[in-house]
Amino acid sequence: MEQMIPSVQPEEKPMGGASKIFNTFFEPRKVFENLVIKPTWLLPFIIIAILGIGFFYTTYPYIMNQQVERIRDNDKISEEQKLVIIEKMTEKATPPIWQLSLAPLGTIVTLAIVAVILFFVFNVILGGDSSFRRVFSVYCYSSLISIPAMIVKYPLIMIKKDIGIQTSLALLLSADSKNSFLYSILSSFDVFAIWQVILVSLGMGVLYKYSTKKAFSTVLVLWIIWILAKSGLSSLFGGMFGL
Repeated sequence: MEQMIPSVQPEEKPMGGASKIFNTFFEPRKVFENLVIKPTWLLPFIIIAILGIGFFYTTYPYIMNQQVERIRDNDKISEEQKLVIIEKMTEKATPPIWQLSLAPLGTIVTLAIVAVILFFVFNVILGGDSSFRRVFSVYCYSSLISIPAMIVKYPLIMIKKDIGIQTSLALLLSADSKNSFLYSILSSFDVFAIWQVILVSLGMGVLYKYSTKKAFSTVLVLWIIWILAKSGLSSLFGGMFGL
């Protein structure tokens, strides 16, 4: 009797850096499964940081125009103070070098803070088991959504010379309600932000071996808490300082 020899499945090779970047948008589960085996975060961080610096530098005049408009519309600041603030804000047409040099630091701190929150909730509160490096890697790769977001928004910003381009539910409101609490909430429900929430949920599910429903509901709750906190602070301090 002929003995059956079990077929040996070839091991799937780990994805390279470029492959992981590309497949984050098309086969994210495979990317996150690779990150479980070999967590990496440096390449997506570099890409996000470079994009952030380039975006900030080229749209700086429009960012300043938006800030100047908010200062002018703020009734809690005297006309004399407005003139002084606006004069200082519009002294230069390009951002100071120190602001550009600090941009990568701000990027990695932001990524790390969100990763810490995710790690705490999934490891401590939900009792899961994964490493911070894996969580950080998943969040860095999910943040590559900034690439398609910039592809869509950047040309519109440059054409309209307006930093306030929306791809969110804020499109349902009039321009007069830009400083309202409702506008701040609806503007958070952005197409690309939702896409990132889905990616983070998928990544957390892969890392912690949770169902998609459990991972998504957890990330969704955290996201909504963030939206409410951000919108509340924006309404409170924005009204006080014109920001």
